[in-house]
Amino acid sequence: MSQRKRSTAPALPPVEPRCAWPPLHRVERRQEGDELALLTALRPELGWPRQWAWLPVRETPTAYEPLQPGRPLREQVRLREFELAGQSHPGDALRCRLPLAEVPAQPGTGLLCLLLYADLRGQWIASARRSSSAEDELEAALQAALAMDPLELRHAFVPRPEPDETAPREEGLSLILAACQYPPGLLDARQGAESDPRRAGPVDASLARMVDFTRHTPEGRACSLLLIAGDEIYADASGGLADAHNSVERYTRAYQHFKAGLIRHLPPTLQRIVHAPDDHEIEDNWGPVLSDKGDVDGGPWIAPACAAAWAARWEPGEREGLHQRFWHRFDWRGVRFFIADARTERQPRPLSRLLAARILGDEQWQALQAWLAQQDDRPRVLLSGSLLLPRRRSVAEYPGAAAASDAWDGFPASQHDLLRALWAHGAQDVVFLSGDEHRSGYATAWVGVDDGQGGLREDQPRVRLLSVHSSALHAPWPFSVTEAEAFQVPDSFALMPQGGAPAGQDGPPLRCLVTDWADHPGDGFAVLRLRAGRVELGFDRAQGGPCFVSWQTLPG
Repeated sequence: MSQRKRSTAPALPPVEPRCAWPPLHRVERRQEGDELALLTALRPELGWPRQWAWLPVRETPTAYEPLQPGRPLREQVRLREFELAGQSHPGDALRCRLPLAEVPAQPGTGLLCLLLYADLRGQWIASARRSSSAEDELEAALQAALAMDPLELRHAFVPRPEPDETAPREEGLSLILAACQYPPGLLDARQGAESDPRRAGPVDASLARMVDFTRHTPEGRACSLLLIAGDEIYADASGGLADAHNSVERYTRAYQHFKAGLIRHLPPTLQRIVHAPDDHEIEDNWGPVLSDKGDVDGGPWIAPACAAAWAARWEPGEREGLHQRFWHRFDWRGVRFFIADARTERQPRPLSRLLAARILGDEQWQALQAWLAQQDDRPRVLLSGSLLLPRRRSVAEYPGAAAASDAWDGFPASQHDLLRALWAHGAQDVVFLSGDEHRSGYATAWVGVDDGQGGLREDQPRVRLLSVHSSALHAPWPFSVTEAEAFQVPDSFALMPQGGAPAGQDGPPLRCLVTDWADHPGDGFAVLRLRAGRVELGFDRAQGGPCFVSWQTLPG
């Protein structure tokens, strides 16, 4: 008796696309050599898409004008090339590579990404009385899509990339820093906020202002990078009272809702979105503990949370298998970035190891030191969900209070080693970005040789750093907002010897001085402009756009 062969994934039926729609999410991209890696998401309510269509267009303020209308506008890629049939479900991400040669080299041009769907029921009924060819119907679907309101299409536009996005620009780099978007409820939905921020409710007000700022102001259109310092979802929004008890509802769907919200309407001039994970993407103030047997226990949610965050990364990459690491580094328009994972690699902090516990894993710490050791004149920015400086007043007064701190001062060994590494490598004016305290502001700090009287020796080198913190996009609960009085400013503290070495054997005794904290309370986001010789910083608020202050950099 012959054995039946195991069936493979069934082929899609040979039906023709009848309608064209933009994807559900903003089209994300990354340049890989001479190709673009593109990532987007299906519209599950429309079923399976049959084809992609890449339409060469020119972006104008009111429409997307097709280029070369005398020839077919589409560049189609069939779904089977993604090997998704039978392996995924509607709503999953799709990824493909598009040769850059397909993008016309003209100002304001790019490709409009459309997904072509089949109307199965309509084709079944009308198959006998079809009066036009499938090619004509497909062309009509594409033309109908181009006639949509530009608001429906703008998140599907992929602008032509620059030849080298890592090279410095004469105008410098402008970026947006944001964090902590509490999710909307049933009564928070507002229509039209993507075109008029005044229509947004409290939950979406900051994101609506960000969309308006990046689309309609010169300062906003100059921003090419959005950094999210953690908590783009709140898996524990009800604090355990009514939180979901399965990973799909708790994590996967939360990321889908966030990406399908107002953030998808950010303009293509904001070319890159990068995210650093933090606690609410697992659970509030998550950290591992030691079990009774001495094993590290991260709890039941860490594995599904990391898997969902890995699948929902903003930039295209391989999505197969388990997550690898969230920290990474990259160069963008003349600025060197290090995206730190100060959450998922934490060590347990029993009282017996409080002063030795680490906030970063060993491999990440070695990579960070190598990044600091780079000797060039490019500005450097480190993104971390947790605040580096200033310290909490409670920690400054009683070191044991570090056990209750969720920021870097709760891991004094890592905090002091990082400050020591800045001084050892002569890393001048590194900008540290964070966003977990739900309060905006910035602090200036110095690290140098201790003079024995609470200050720094004038005859020894010192380094300066800038710590910028963005408040929440929306934080509804006042008790979750750190009070300005909780920060120890001004502050002066000696750095512990590195790695437990005896004092004096790891170099001269060092001290850190935090000189000020400029407070900017309220929901919103931060805008930074890094230009030759200075950092300009502004904070968005409901009362008006960012007002910039200048921070002059020092010689290296």
